[in-house]
Parts: sequence; structure tokens; C-alpha cells
Amino acid sequence: MANRSCVIQFTGGRDSTLTAIRLIEDLAFDDLHFLTFKTDLMDKLEKVLINYKRLRNLFRDRINFTRNFINTQDLLKEIFQTNYFSNLKRYRTFYVSTFCPACRLSHHIHSIIYCLKNNIQSLSDGCNKITGFDLFQQPWIIKKVFNLYKIFDIEYITPIYNEIIPSELYLKELSKKYSLNQILVESQPICQGGGQFHNLYLRCYFLPLKGKEEYKKLANKWFSDKVMIGIKHIKKHLPDFDIQEIMKMIKCD
Repeated sequence: MANRSCVIQFTGGRDSTLTAIRLIEDLAFDDLHFLTFKTDLMDKLEKVLINYKRLRNLFRDRINFTRNFINTQDLLKEIFQTNYFSNLKRYRTFYVSTFCPACRLSHHIHSIIYCLKNNIQSLSDGCNKITGFDLFQQPWIIKKVFNLYKIFDIEYITPIYNEIIPSELYLKELSKKYSLNQILVESQPICQGGGQFHNLYLRCYFLPLKGKEEYKKLANKWFSDKVMIGIKHIKKHLPDFDIQEIMKMIKCD
């Protein structure tokens, strides 16, 4: 039987930690590649190792562990700053709030690159609809992300998306189940970026003024624009990869 491998975007936080456990216990993957992304704005990156090491100690007899830190600063800048003033004219103040989504998109693009380089056909993250306001946790964007991975023959798995119980409660129960001396708790790096502004802008200005449908319309347009930058970035890392058909498929999405 072939080895079942999966990439997980891992921050060390409660959602990605619970996701890793679900991939092992429920979905029976036996080879997990933990990817943690870093930019110039990341602080205390070593915190991601706390839960990684606890998971490895807990499940080392059941799966193979691989850990990688990937710098996404170059693509983040490319997505957010390319034609910046033209984007301000097109999107107005909404564009300023897309810094965090640009960072998340860079994670997905680098995940695709990693999967293609290592011949891995499954990828997962801690996407959870009860967690927050992240654009990449909205169902209409998740559908686009799912289709993006599908184009590259990669299955995008979100095992905790529909959970109605906060991840930290599950982790407490799992810590008891496995009689862990060191429980699985929130432990992730800190980003000094624009997350708070993004939430405040949407909650206090854009959504009350424009409404949810306008938000969806602009967000979909933004994704369609910026994913093309990401596809071209894939070509930089994989020069022999033919992206022309890929770009046509994405334009038709």
C-alpha cells in the first residue's frame, strides 16, 4: 500500500494542532509534512515548535513527521504591492485591508509549490468558520481555494471547518485522553502585521456601509486578480512547469 502523505499548514495554534490530530486519527494519514510560513513581520517563530514536538512525541510510532519553515515574504510583497496605487483606485480603502489575505494567499501558493516538488496530493489547514473574520475562512473563498488546488491535482482538506465546539475544548479532552503531562495549548508565533485593522475596517466601516454582498463581490474580484500573480510565482520555483493551461483554467473558474 502506498504511503499516504499530507501537507499541513501549521502555526502551532489550537486549530492547526487539532487539524493535525484529525489527519492522524480520523483520516489515517501516515506521513505529515508540517509547513510553517514566515515573513519579516513574524515574531517568536520558535513557539510553533511547542505543539509540534508534543504531537511528534505522541504520535511518532504512528506517522512520519517532516517539518519545514518557508519564507513567503517575497510573494507577500509581490501580491500586495504590485500596482499598489492602481489597486487603490480600483478597490479604494478595501485594498488596504487585504494585507492579511495576501499573506494567506502566499501560504497557499507556496503550499502548492511544496506539494508539486514532493509529489504530495493532499493538503490541509486549520480553517474553521467559528474562529474569526479571516477572508480565507469564508465559504465562497474556500470554494475558490479548493478549485485552485484541484487544478494542480491536490486535494484540499478542511477537517475542522464545520466544528461548532472551539478547538481548545477538544484539545483539553485529547490531553486527558492521552494522559499528557504537557497539554496541547495555544502556542503560535505573533504577526506584527495588519490583522486588527482588517477586522476593524470590515466590522466598523465596510460591512455596515456596503453590506455582505459587496464584500463578496470585491473579495472574489481581488482573489481572481491576485491568484494570477501567485501562479506566475510557481513558475519561478518550477521553471519546467507549464502554467499556460493552468491560467486558462483559473480564468474560467
